[in-house]
Amino acid sequence: MTLADGVKSSLDNGRGEKIKLVDERLGTTAIDLHHNTLHPGGPNGRYHRHTKSDNVYIVMSGTGDLVADGKTHTVTKGQIIFIPAGMPHGLNNPHSEPFEIFEIYAPAGPEFDFTIVEADEADRD
Repeated sequence: MTLADGVKSSLDNGRGEKIKLVDERLGTTAIDLHHNTLHPGGPNGRYHRHTKSDNVYIVMSGTGDLVADGKTHTVTKGQIIFIPAGMPHGLNNPHSEPFEIFEIYAPAGPEFDFTIVEADEADRD
């Protein structure tokens, strides 16, 4: 499989592009793998959590800002980030170059959820 074999779609609010690679189309709900490219200076990602799914980012190029559990971290090429199920997080690219990651969720399919975290709720976590 190559990136060209994946299914392309736009990220919310014009933030960038997603290429779906491994998911229910291949008969699995255990894992989801996709490639994201966040546009330079694009809008912020929504601060959210996944109740049951762990999340992994593999940074391929560029620099991004990850807000995880209320703290901001600058992430760059070569880093691998693990976000355990339940941890609030959001990913942004306020920088001048495209930011590319592979993103993995497990479990995926019907176990996967995306719950927006309000600022006041994040403060209580």
